Amino acid sequence: MTGEGHKDWISAVDFHPAGSHLVTGGADKCIKVWDFINSSIAHTFTDCFAGAIWKTKFHDTGDFVLASADDGAIKLFDLNSLKLRQQFRAHTDSVNGLNFQPFTNFFVSGSADKTISIWDMRTGLTVQTFYGHLNTVNDTQFSIGGQYVASCDSDGIVKVWDIRSVQEINTVDCGDIVCQSLSFDKNSKNLFIGCNDREIKV
Repeated sequence: MTGEGHKDWISAVDFHPAGSHLVTGGADKCIKVWDFINSSIAHTFTDCFAGAIWKTKFHDTGDFVLASADDGAIKLFDLNSLKLRQQFRAHTDSVNGLNFQPFTNFFVSGSADKTISIWDMRTGLTVQTFYGHLNTVNDTQFSIGGQYVASCDSDGIVKVWDIRSVQEINTVDCGDIVCQSLSFDKNSKNLFIGCNDREIKV
């Protein structure tokens, strides 16, 4: 790869749906889009946030990149115009979890303010906010079908929410640990949780 890389630690990495590009972000507050075909940096969005970037995500079309930071901001970037497309403001603390609902214009975010929000990327407005966590939310994930959202927090609590009925449908206490990340399997029947005790729980 050619071009100047990040100047500080990297905390966010995501592949383009076609596998042709990679988007990264970190403590230098920049977002970089890497082109694997030409072995170069396709574009750098500089000074995007006031704080470190925690998450970067490609939209399913590959035309947009969503990013969140520890200043509570979420921003959408258009990769065709190479401009900021939309800003999303509601969280009052670091946004740690960020994922698109598959093949839609909606996404979910989880924050250190203990809330989970679903957003419409076209309007920039929240569609729904879920309350129930008592500590920092570290990750959020849509099920493959998009009907459910899973979230995990720093108290070791994992919750599953039904976005149609707007209800919490399941809670699992993983113990006195921090749940850092989670992911559904392709059938959305199992949920894998990465924790600070060096274990993956199912």
